[in-house]
Amino acid sequence: MRTSGPDVRKAFAGSTLALLCVVALASCTADDSASKSADVCGISPSSEEESLVREVLGKEDFVTKAYGSTSVLVDKMERALPNMPKRDMFYTNACGYSVGGEQGDSGVTFLAGWFLRTSELPSFPNDVSYEVNGVRGVARSSSSTLLVPCDLPGELRAQSQKVWLTADTTFTFSPSRPDADQAAQERRMTFTYLMARRITDALGCENKPLEKPPVVKPAPSP
Repeated sequence: MRTSGPDVRKAFAGSTLALLCVVALASCTADDSASKSADVCGISPSSEEESLVREVLGKEDFVTKAYGSTSVLVDKMERALPNMPKRDMFYTNACGYSVGGEQGDSGVTFLAGWFLRTSELPSFPNDVSYEVNGVRGVARSSSSTLLVPCDLPGELRAQSQKVWLTADTTFTFSPSRPDADQAAQERRMTFTYLMARRITDALGCENKPLEKPPVVKPAPSP
């Protein structure tokens, strides 16, 4: 039995509509993924990152500052990598979140960089070691650090396997710094992990080291 006339047009329209829905869904998914890596510093309302910044600063409102675009940040890090054998570390400011947006205000600054795996991370008496899904972390009174394995694609792969991707968050408080108990340290470490994930996504780390939700645990004693 042959189908013609209105039946053919109806079938064609239905197929076209289905195809458009699939294309639109794929486009939306791609756009969502791209937007996350395109804006490393942007924090969405009601996100976990926003909640953590509010808890750290003790304020509902804060000002966001990006120290350049994501593409500039990635370019800086990729350019610095070949020079790493000549230096122990490289870091650059990425994002800032402060109460008033002025220097001296209470705030959180996130930095990204590289650290040679053969070098020893400087240690201080009050350092507390953590593990976040197997990634090494160190909490201090005014900072949190993660050392992340990041396998870059292409010609930078071999060099990237000789360094740690470093994610550092520093905390400044005015007029005085509150004591950071274990719960506060774990919140700060969680924030550092979530921000570091944005960097690994932007760089395209092929091993996807921070793919899982953060689970912060005190590191076992050596």
